[in-house]
Amino acid sequence: MAKEVPKEIFQPRSNIILNNKHTQDNQEVPPALAILKALIYEHHQKLAPIESKLKELLQNQQVLVEGLHGENERFKEMEANFNLSSLFAEVSTYSQKLKILKGEMSNITDRTVRLKRRAMKLQQQQQQKALKFEQQRAQQAEREKFLIARPVWASQDDDKH
Repeated sequence: MAKEVPKEIFQPRSNIILNNKHTQDNQEVPPALAILKALIYEHHQKLAPIESKLKELLQNQQVLVEGLHGENERFKEMEANFNLSSLFAEVSTYSQKLKILKGEMSNITDRTVRLKRRAMKLQQQQQQKALKFEQQRAQQAEREKFLIARPVWASQDDDKH
């Protein structure tokens, strides 16, 4: 069973369609047909701007598709002219070589830093050895000074002073 729809819902908002009679032998348009016509007319008015927007969108889409086809053709020509796949393979190989070189350079830098530290330590050790040697030489010279034979009169003068 269908529910009964209130008649107010189907009242046309515009009298244009009701005043427009499709007459065949001066007969009036049935109310259901008038209501349908009013609904269709109302929706048609709402859909007309949407239709124009859709047409505009379709045109823009067509322009974009043509542009993409043109770009694809350019890429195909470039690939044919420059053999891009081999160029990318070369780039990949050189990239690997570059990574290896960077690793070697980093290794060399580390080794250089270690060698510089070692050289500084050795230099400090050499300086310390030289200082000790000079101190030992000074001590040896002083010992030799005491070991030198002195005349008796010189040792008596030293005792008086």
